[in-house]
Amino acid sequence: MKGECKDTEAVMRVKHRQAILASMIKRKELLLFEYFPEREVFILYDGQFQMLQKIEHFMEYLQKEDKIHPEDKWKMVGFCNGEVRNSIEIRYVEGEGLISRKNLNSVYLPKSLNEESVLLGSIRDVTIERRREEQLQEEAQRDPLTKLYNKRAGTKLIEKYLRTKDPYSACGLMIIDVDYFKDVNDNYGHLFGDVVLKDLAKLLLMVCDKKDVVMRAGGDEFVILFKDIPNKALVRKAMQLVHSIRNQTFQEKEYSMTCSIGVCYLPENVSGYTYEQILKNADWALYRAKENGRDQYVFCDSLQRFQSVEEKKEKIEEHRRGKRPISGYRGSLVATAFETFEKAGDFDSAVNSLLEIVGKSFNLDRITVFRTDIKVNMSEKMYQWTADNVPQALEQKINYKKEDFLKLFYSYDENGTTVLQEDEMKSLGYSEHGIQTLLHGDAKTAVHTAIYYEGKYAGSVSYMVCKEKRSWKKEERQILGEITKIIAAHLGKLFLMNSMSNGMFTNPEFDDLTGLISFTRFKEEVERVLANDSISSYVMVYTDFENFKYFNQKWGYQMGDRLLREFSNYIIGTMQQEEQIYFTRIVSDQFLLFMPYKKRSDTAEAVDRLNQTFVEQQERIFPDTRIRIRTGIYFIEEANGNTSIAIDAANYARKQVSKVTGISVKVYGKEMEEKQRVENEIINGFDLAMRNREFKIYLQPRVSLFDYSIIGAEAVVRWQRPDGTVMIPDAFIPLYERNGRIIDLDFFVFEEVVKFLAENKKKGRKLIPISVNASILHARDCDTVEHYLEILNRYGINPALLEIELTETATVSYYDNVKRLFERFQKVNMQTALDDFGSGYSLLNTVIDIPVNTVKIDKVFMDNCKTSERGMYFLHQIVAVVKGLGYRVVCEGVENLEQVDVLRTAGCEEAQGFWFAHPMPVEEFEQIMYQKMPYQKV
Repeated sequence: MKGECKDTEAVMRVKHRQAILASMIKRKELLLFEYFPEREVFILYDGQFQMLQKIEHFMEYLQKEDKIHPEDKWKMVGFCNGEVRNSIEIRYVEGEGLISRKNLNSVYLPKSLNEESVLLGSIRDVTIERRREEQLQEEAQRDPLTKLYNKRAGTKLIEKYLRTKDPYSACGLMIIDVDYFKDVNDNYGHLFGDVVLKDLAKLLLMVCDKKDVVMRAGGDEFVILFKDIPNKALVRKAMQLVHSIRNQTFQEKEYSMTCSIGVCYLPENVSGYTYEQILKNADWALYRAKENGRDQYVFCDSLQRFQSVEEKKEKIEEHRRGKRPISGYRGSLVATAFETFEKAGDFDSAVNSLLEIVGKSFNLDRITVFRTDIKVNMSEKMYQWTADNVPQALEQKINYKKEDFLKLFYSYDENGTTVLQEDEMKSLGYSEHGIQTLLHGDAKTAVHTAIYYEGKYAGSVSYMVCKEKRSWKKEERQILGEITKIIAAHLGKLFLMNSMSNGMFTNPEFDDLTGLISFTRFKEEVERVLANDSISSYVMVYTDFENFKYFNQKWGYQMGDRLLREFSNYIIGTMQQEEQIYFTRIVSDQFLLFMPYKKRSDTAEAVDRLNQTFVEQQERIFPDTRIRIRTGIYFIEEANGNTSIAIDAANYARKQVSKVTGISVKVYGKEMEEKQRVENEIINGFDLAMRNREFKIYLQPRVSLFDYSIIGAEAVVRWQRPDGTVMIPDAFIPLYERNGRIIDLDFFVFEEVVKFLAENKKKGRKLIPISVNASILHARDCDTVEHYLEILNRYGINPALLEIELTETATVSYYDNVKRLFERFQKVNMQTALDDFGSGYSLLNTVIDIPVNTVKIDKVFMDNCKTSERGMYFLHQIVAVVKGLGYRVVCEGVENLEQVDVLRTAGCEEAQGFWFAHPMPVEEFEQIMYQKMPYQKV
């Protein structure tokens, strides 16, 4: 009887399997399969249940099979092992390298008394569907008429490039506008107007590379971003476009098309500019092109230097037709200047060679390159060339009168040049000292050209004729102006590379951005005051802008610099009547103010008012931008106070300003001093604690809400001090995040977890996946994943058993970096998780595009949802959506049975929290996990 029952049960089970497969056939899946995990046997059937293929040792077969895309093999393995449930989609490599896509659906029948477990499923080719979806997605990004990117898609692509652009690469933006396009529609009709736009689009694509972004911005306006292009190549592209568009013909109409083009160039080593800012620069140039007669391009670089190449060419042509021609040698001087710097081995030889070439070309007697410091009314010779039998001049530094400098400065023309004639300078109001200085004592005529560096007047180049008075043509002055700009540009690069130790254009006693005294001089002055004044009381005020980098990202670095200058001027303006006040910019957006105070209780309130007033002023200038100032205050009340201690204390107080309050000021006091002392002990004790292995791994079980079985764990760290006290992570993790030592601690924790798994593997125990927290700092290091993988390989542990967690806060703040990091983790088959989901940041838009396997819902989010029916509905929908996206959902912070019921109702299947178990030492965890001490199901 028992045998008959077994046979009957087996028959029923086979019929049950066939019924499931038959239901799949009704849904028009093409192929069916059975997979028996215990035996690793895979059987493939056609729609009539005829066996097509039987594969034994299927896991081994998958590793050798070359038709499944390499990046999808882990997915297939997980599907067969039950790690990936319900359905997957894999890529299949067909003949000639073509890729098809297969959708696999499955139903899992668990093992019964007499039958092994089996995975029943179907395989359907979804290649055509996916291609159709990709086509629709591509069409959604395209302009329906021209098939170029539409404005929305093109803008996104350009913004993405600008955000991720290598700082050493250059790019250029062009706006192309069809001249008098309204007349085309009015005279020839809109259908022909469409033909013009479509032909222009084809021409633009021919001029551009595949990497470039070409979009129709609207109407007859097009925008092109040329990626990774040098300046000269961009100019050539602009000229090519003007000529090609001008030569475009249309058979059906006698119409000649022309376009106006505005060009903005973003050079190498320049970043922080937004698409909107570059577009405005290009748009400015576009309107200048239209004002200048259309059918041309105008170039405007991102450093606010504007020039019209077409206009220059036109003027040269005028000279060739009727005016005194520019000699070939002079006409090529600008190109020669570029070549001289490109080919020379060093800057000094390049500039000396160029001065000689220019001097001989223009038959000059002396050329001198000056640096000028207008703060101290001083000029100094840097380079000088003289003709034969002409003496060197100005061997000493020159002090000039402010009035003479202003006359020279205001006489510069649009090319940055001015002509000084000896017999006219007195009548123009120059002093005798000014005449002698500017003409070097012996010149009859001089052309002075201005050198600008980062928008500041930094010096000049003087081109001298000593033997006779000479008149200068405008085109000659233009050439000298261009040559000076080239010299200035290379001087700027030289300064940026720090190859001149004396600071070419800046006085080391001053901050080059704000003009405030340097930090070094600030400390010297404060120390002098404190050493000599034992009566007065002083305060050190340390201020910065919260999240200043986001201001730079939104408005660009030029606007960021402007904000810093405005702040320094504002503070100086409010304190200008006070004595013994010193103010400096330390670095970036951080400022220090040292001043006496009369009443301690009023100081913090006064500083807070100053901060709030400045913020209100600037938020009117920068709408939709939250500007917040943080200030720390330290009162120096003892005689001979230590400057460094005061600065450090004020800085520490600044860092304690809360983001959630409206108060912008914190005062350093006894309580803060004790807190800082403890933090310094923690920071300085890291290395010793690592050597003594004081950091211990604790594991918190992750349990199934169906049967309370342990299905995983999360690893956390505790610091067990020598005195027996145990320090929780909140006490030390933020400090190590700040100083970067969290990297070492993360790797230590990870290795301890891997070691724990290896020991249990050696004992033949079942291994469960363990999640490990990681700092966002890992996203900066390209070798992070390789380091983790090296640890795994050293202990022989499957990467799929380890899950790396990052918080939603970190993911939102460093979205692109986290995305790249998680992609690298998943490529080596490690799991990834998004922690604290729903903790008040961005919810679903965080997880849609981030490659994660697990989403951990935050306790606060769950508590907020359970307070109302609408909240419960929202929680249920969030869980369903996240699971629908293919992610595993884990609910954190479960503290009572009510929360368990809420989560079950919402569809959550996994949870962790104090109600199940606190984080525990690994020894306790092993007792629960491996010595049959499970939780009691309620």
